[in-house]
Amino acid sequence: MTRLSLNRRDFLRGAAGAWAAAAAGERILPAEDAAPSAPRASRAPPEDRRLVLVIFGGGTRSSETIDDPDHRYVPRLWKEMVPRGTLWTNVRVEGAVVHPNSNASIKTGHWEYEDLDWSKPPRHPTVFEIVRKARRLPDTAAWSFVYASILAKTGESTAEGFGPAWAANVVEPPTIPRSTDEEMDRIAREAAATGSADAELRAAARCAELARSTAHIATDGLRSDAARRWLDERFRAWRGAAGPENLTTSHDAFLANLAVDCMKRFSPHVVSVDFGEIDCAHYGSWSRYVDAIRRTDELTWRLWRAVEDLPDYRGRTLMLVLPDHGRQLDEPGKMGFIHHSDFYTGEGADEGCRRVWLLAVGPGAIAGKRVDRPLPITSAAATGLAFLGLSASAGAAAALGVGSRAWGVRGGPIVELRHPLLPTPYSPPLTASPAARARR
Repeated sequence: MTRLSLNRRDFLRGAAGAWAAAAAGERILPAEDAAPSAPRASRAPPEDRRLVLVIFGGGTRSSETIDDPDHRYVPRLWKEMVPRGTLWTNVRVEGAVVHPNSNASIKTGHWEYEDLDWSKPPRHPTVFEIVRKARRLPDTAAWSFVYASILAKTGESTAEGFGPAWAANVVEPPTIPRSTDEEMDRIAREAAATGSADAELRAAARCAELARSTAHIATDGLRSDAARRWLDERFRAWRGAAGPENLTTSHDAFLANLAVDCMKRFSPHVVSVDFGEIDCAHYGSWSRYVDAIRRTDELTWRLWRAVEDLPDYRGRTLMLVLPDHGRQLDEPGKMGFIHHSDFYTGEGADEGCRRVWLLAVGPGAIAGKRVDRPLPITSAAATGLAFLGLSASAGAAAALGVGSRAWGVRGGPIVELRHPLLPTPYSPPLTASPAARARR
């Protein structure tokens, strides 16, 4: 079976699901020197705590998320999660602005893939390996749900004493044969030519059914028979699903649903969900870009609700939410949201690409606190591990200090970088210019 090389973009052909409306009301996050709520300490000992890492991925600018005065694309995040946690607004992406580099670096605490060879694991131990090895946990205690095969190696490392024996189970979305993709394109074009919205909806349903019936899912990243049996069961259930609510072939929704089911089934100590549909911005459609942000917002909130509802996670879980990197700023005659720099040369890696954010929600995170000082994106690994009573490998970026006392462990200081906090004015483009669409 031939598989598409860019399946994370080509797999989105189903009817879009309907997403819940934002809750009413708005809360303004206090400044760093305001008086936020005291952190809620975790009563669970470190060995019983859980870490959930959500990469708000595909490249997301702060101007469409935390810097938008109305927060129109992240209502769940801003109204229901940010008031409960600590928000760092100036998280720095200091290496190549490309998904595998940032993704792996978030998970190890070191900047990874300087050679841009993503066919191999990163060099330093991942949070999955550190937790499993320290606690002598089975493979079902660590899971990484990634949106594309380009991230398939980020659940393990080549570090001595770690590697596959302590790696996470890595789950990728389904892929489809090229012949299916071509048939779906034909169906969509014919429906569009009719000018009928009903015809296009029927075509979307046919495409979703066709994608499900011919899809394949990789199992190379699974570490045990128990993991393989579970994924096979869930994949078969997905292929056989019926009803309008199952028309979507969103790979991010697929991953979120699997992650919640995995949490119910195995109660893993470390779960990473790496979303990526926002990267559809490369197609040059502003509406698709912001719709993907809305969808990621809703799915992130769904994961948080699972953390709040499941007994093994409630009151003992830290959730870290952050983009893998941003996207370019707009310039006269150029819609920057389409790309995130040339990662071979660094051209275009501006403040829109390099400044993102991190939200920590859960025990020990100070509710309603905002921190504007800069810190490296690699701080995420040590921060999550500190909550679990563990440490990242030698030389990793330090853990964030806020809330560490409530965790019962010593957290490192917030790392000061040279880059000042630069304003990112919000000015949404209405459409992409032909020149911007042509630029790759």
